Amino acid sequence: MLFNWGKKRLKKDEVARLFVHATLDSVEDAWPDVAGLIRESPHFERPPHIDEGDAAPFLLVVLAGNLEFLPHFFEGGSDQALIQAILAELSKELEVSPDQISARIEQVRKRMVHSNRPSKKTLSAMARGIYLEYGLNDCQEEYFRSLNVPNPRFLMQMEEVLHHFLWDWTSFQEQYKMQLQTSGITA
Repeated sequence: MLFNWGKKRLKKDEVARLFVHATLDSVEDAWPDVAGLIRESPHFERPPHIDEGDAAPFLLVVLAGNLEFLPHFFEGGSDQALIQAILAELSKELEVSPDQISARIEQVRKRMVHSNRPSKKTLSAMARGIYLEYGLNDCQEEYFRSLNVPNPRFLMQMEEVLHHFLWDWTSFQEQYKMQLQTSGITA
């Protein structure tokens, strides 16, 4: 507690803006490489047809995974306040209503979590989310295609990639302290 003096204080809206812009920029910059990696993956019988302009499912998986992680780093309601601020900022940037973006992210999150049961690992769920959102089952070898499950080697490859898209909240909290604007409480 004594070492919090040197931390820069940010309002939740500032944190949300940083998160949203960093996430959108990283997805936009990296998507052509990620799409190429998926298309050229040796774990498919035939290359998946993934357009370099089709980053939306990837973005939704990245957002769903990051929002799933958020409650592990913030407590006392500050996680929900930050999630709402993130959704508001996303809706502004993507020019859709907060309800639409929230519903779409939640839909992707539920599919990811459901397909990843019984594991609770977020990275694994995100890798399965890529598999589901891009309909990659038909591109796999017969064994995995008939089971309707992703090739474990493809999942490992995607986990390595997706790891780079998870926000490092531990480092963030070492440098910054988030202020909740509504009650003057800091989280």
